[in-house]
Amino acid sequence: MPGIFLSYRNIERSYAPMLVDRELSRRFGPENVFQAGRSNLPAVHFPTEIDRRVDECDLLIALIDRPWVGEDLRLLREPGDWVRREIARALGQGKRVLPVLLDGAEMPRTADLPADIAPLTRRIALRMRPRTVDTDLLRLIGEVERLVPELVLVTLMDPAPPKNVGGPALLRAEHQVLPFRHRGELDLLAEWCSAPAGPPVKLVVGVLGAGKTRLGLRLAAQVRGSGRPGGLLSVSAPAECLDRLGEIGSPCLVVLDDAEARPVQVRAALRSLAAAPEAPARLLLLARSGGGWLDDLRDDADDAVADLVDGIVPLSLAPLRPAEKDFARACGAFARRLGLPLPSLPSDRPETPTLLELQAAALTHVLSPDTPLDRPLRRILGLERAYWRKAGTAFGLPVSSDRVLAEVMATVTLFGADSEPEADGLLTSLRAFRGGPVHAVDSCRDLLRTVLPGPAPLNPLQPEQLAQEFVAELLDSDYRLADFLDGVSDEQVRRALRNLGRCLERHPRISGPVEDFLAAAPGRLLPLAMTVLPSVPRPQLLVSAMSGALGRTSQDELPSVVDALPLRSDALARFAVDATERVLGERDADAGDCATARLARRLSVRLTYLGERPSDAVEAARSAVRALTALTVSESAHGESVAAGSGSVDTELAEAHAALALALDLVPSSGDEAVAVGETAVAQYRALPGRDRYGAALATALHNQSIRLRRVRAMPAALAAATEACRLVEPLHVERPTRFRSLYADVLDNLSIVTHLTGHPEEAEWLGRETLALRRALAAARPDAYRSQLAGTLFNLGLLLTESEQKGAEVRQLWDESLSIYDALSVRRPGHYDEPRDRVRVHLDRRKADHDD
Repeated sequence: MPGIFLSYRNIERSYAPMLVDRELSRRFGPENVFQAGRSNLPAVHFPTEIDRRVDECDLLIALIDRPWVGEDLRLLREPGDWVRREIARALGQGKRVLPVLLDGAEMPRTADLPADIAPLTRRIALRMRPRTVDTDLLRLIGEVERLVPELVLVTLMDPAPPKNVGGPALLRAEHQVLPFRHRGELDLLAEWCSAPAGPPVKLVVGVLGAGKTRLGLRLAAQVRGSGRPGGLLSVSAPAECLDRLGEIGSPCLVVLDDAEARPVQVRAALRSLAAAPEAPARLLLLARSGGGWLDDLRDDADDAVADLVDGIVPLSLAPLRPAEKDFARACGAFARRLGLPLPSLPSDRPETPTLLELQAAALTHVLSPDTPLDRPLRRILGLERAYWRKAGTAFGLPVSSDRVLAEVMATVTLFGADSEPEADGLLTSLRAFRGGPVHAVDSCRDLLRTVLPGPAPLNPLQPEQLAQEFVAELLDSDYRLADFLDGVSDEQVRRALRNLGRCLERHPRISGPVEDFLAAAPGRLLPLAMTVLPSVPRPQLLVSAMSGALGRTSQDELPSVVDALPLRSDALARFAVDATERVLGERDADAGDCATARLARRLSVRLTYLGERPSDAVEAARSAVRALTALTVSESAHGESVAAGSGSVDTELAEAHAALALALDLVPSSGDEAVAVGETAVAQYRALPGRDRYGAALATALHNQSIRLRRVRAMPAALAAATEACRLVEPLHVERPTRFRSLYADVLDNLSIVTHLTGHPEEAEWLGRETLALRRALAAARPDAYRSQLAGTLFNLGLLLTESEQKGAEVRQLWDESLSIYDALSVRRPGHYDEPRDRVRVHLDRRKADHDD
C-alpha cells in the first residue's frame, strides 16, 4: 500500500505537522499518511514501528523549520537522533524524500549535515508560510500526486461497502451476498492483467444482470491478492486525477463500471494511458454495450486516444441464469447477513429469468416469509417503502406519506446531484417542500444520506432494476417530471434522460410520460437527449418518445433541435429527417439564403441515408443547388464574399452537388444525370482553396463518382476516379486510421472491383483481401454498424476469385459467411437485407450446383 511518512522535529512548536497531516489525510486517506503523534497506538514499540513505517512508505516529507537548521543541527549529529534516523533510512533505501521549508527556513549546507543525510540538500524543496498556507498546501498535494501517483489510484477507488446495510441494498453486486460463480472470462482477464505487455484497456459488455460488476469485483480482488492495487473507480472520482493513471509505475487495475454513462472519466483515463503506452496500468471498462459511446471515443480529437479505442474488441458476457439450488443458497446467505432466522423454503420455487430476480425473491422471502413471491422486485419495493416511512418519521419529516416519499425517491434516483447546491435545488423544487420550512429540506437530506448512502450528495436507489421498477410505477400515475426542470442543471437532466432510456427497455409503458417530459421544454431537452443516446443500449424507445415530443415542438424551438443533430446517427436517422423537414417547411425552399440551402441539402442527405422518398431527396438537393448557384453568381457580380456560416458558398455548393448526385443514384432512370452532377461536384471540390482541407470530401466524391461510372460501363474513367480516391485517402488513413478506416475500406472495395473489370485480376484479388481485413477490423469493433458491409465485401471477394478453379472452396466459404451474416441481420431488420441476401444465395446455389455437376 503506497504511503506518506511525515518527519518533523517537535509537533508542539509548529502548526505544520498537524496541518499537513490533516490536508494529506483528507486527500489520500488517514491510513495512507503516517504522523507519529496521531498514528502510533499505545503499547506499540516505537523504534520498530518507525522503522517499519519508513520501510513501507513511498514518500518521506521532511518538515524543516528554522530551529531545524539552527540550534537543532547539533541533535542531527547524534547517531540515535530520530529525525536523522528517519531521513537516513529513507535515503539509504532510495525512497523519494521531499523537503518542505517552513516560515522562511533555508536549506542547510551540505557540510553542516552528517554524511548519511547530506543528500537531502540536493533535493528541490517546497516552501510553506502562514500567509500563503492554502496555496502552499495545494502545491504540496500536487507534488505528492506527481511523485507517488499510486496514491491517486487509492483515493479514486470505491470504499468497501458498509456491513450494516439491509433491505434491497443487499442486492447490489458490491455486497456479494452470494458466492461468485466462476466463469471463463475471469481467467482471460486475469491473464491480461498479469501479462507484462499487451493492450492496456479491455471492455466487457453485457445486459443488465449479466454479472459484469461481480466479474470486475472478483478480478480486482485477485489483483489485490497479488499485492497490486485494484478496485472499482468511484463515480465521484475527479477526472483530472485520472490524468496521472499512465504515470503509475507499478501494475494496477482500475475497473470503471457503467462506462457508457461516464464519458468524462473514461476519456480522461484513456488519454492518460494513450500518452504512456508502456505504462503497466490496466483499465477494465464495463458497459451494457459497445455502441455509440464507443464510436464517439473512436472519433476523439486526440489521435492516440482514437487509436487506443480502435483496438478494443468487446468481450460479451452471457446473462447469468439461476441454477437449481440458487434460491435456497440465496435465502441462507441473506438470512445470515441480516441476522434473521432462516424461514422454511416454499414448496413452489419462484420462476425467475435472471439471477438478480431470484435473489430479490429470496430476500423478499427472508424479510417477509408470508409474502407471495410473484414479481419479486415489486415485493421488495413494498418492503422498502415501509422502511422509508419508519425512517421518515424518525428523521422528523413533516409529511411522510407514501406519495411524498415516492416523489422524493424517484426524483433523487432520476436526477441525482453532484454538488450540495444541486442537491438543495432539487429538493427545494419538490412539491412537498415548496414554501415549507428550511428544516424540512434538511431533514429530508439527512434521511436520504442514511437510506441511500453513496459518494454523492444525493444517490440513487439501488440496484438499478429495483429503481426502474419504482420509477415506472410512479410514472404510471400523474407524476410530472417537468415540474423539476427549473431546479436542475443540464447534467442532472442528462442523468434523468439516461435513466429513463434504460428504464424504457424494461418498462416500455412509460413512453407517454417520457414524451410529456421531453415536450415540456423540447428546445432544451431534445438536444440533451441526443447526447445520452450512445449510453442507452437500446435507444429506439427513447427516440420514439423524442419523435413524439418533436411533433409537439413549437417552430421557435425547432432550429435549436436541428442544429444539435449529429452528422450521422443510425438511431436518429428518421428523427433527423422529420426535424429537418419541419424546420424547412416553415421556410421558402427557394428563398436563396445559405441557411435555407444548407437545411435543404441536409434533408436530402438524410433522406438518401434512409433510402426513402428518392424524389423528395432529389428535389431538396436541387433547391439547395439553385439557391447556392444564385448566391455564387451574385457574389461574383458584386465582388463580395457571402458568408455561409460553416464555410464558403463555394464549399456549400460542392456539398450540395454531391448530395444531389447521391440522391439521383436512388433513381434508376437518372444514371446519366447522376454522373454529370457527380462530375460537377468533383470539379468544385478540386477548385476549393486550401485543397488539403477537403481531401476526404474530394476522395468521397471521386469514390462515389467511380461507382456511377462503373454502372454506365465507363471503365477507364471509373478506374481513374477510384485510383485518385485511393491516393487521397491512403495517407489520411495512415495518419488517422480510426477516423478514415471505413472510407479507406469503401474506396479499396470499389477499386478492387474496377481493377478486376479492367483486366487485372491479381491486383484486384490483393485489393479485395486488403479490403476484407479492414472490414473485419471494423465489424469486430462495431458489429452493429459494419457487419452488413463485411457481408458485402465477402461476396465481392468471392466474385473476384470465381475465375480461379483452385479457389472454388474459398469462394463457397466466403459466400457462406456472407449469407450467414445477412440472415442474422434480416432477423433484426426484416426485409431490409432481402436484395443482397438473395443475390448471395443465388450465386452460392449456382456455385454448389455447378460443383455437384
